[in-house]
Amino acid sequence: MSRQPVSKLKQEGKETAQSVKAHADAAAHDVADLADKTYEELKEQLALVKSDLADLTEATRQAGIATANQAKASARRTGRRAVKMAEDGYDYATDQLDEALEGAETFAKERPAMAMGIAAGAGFLLALALSRR
Repeated sequence: MSRQPVSKLKQEGKETAQSVKAHADAAAHDVADLADKTYEELKEQLALVKSDLADLTEATRQAGIATANQAKASARRTGRRAVKMAEDGYDYATDQLDEALEGAETFAKERPAMAMGIAAGAGFLLALALSRR
């Protein structure tokens, strides 16, 4: 092994140190660039998530409004059907009452004595029932 002068070794050590420093600086710069890119990408992803969340919120709101409108329309239809059925029931009851009154009137005209007897008996029973209270 040949012995190199100390000054040459110092020089080579300096050059190696400078080379390592340059490589370290380049690596640090690359890591910083990567961190900046990652940060920017993260910001972009966060902005996309916010946008998606806003879109989802709006879609949910619209779906809720549509469902409420459907429920309201259904309730109106059901209400209209209920009113119609009540009107039909009222008309039916009115017709039946009219027929019963006509029948009673016809009966009273055809058999007045029997009608008076039935009315008197019904009145007597009603008075008896009310007087026992």
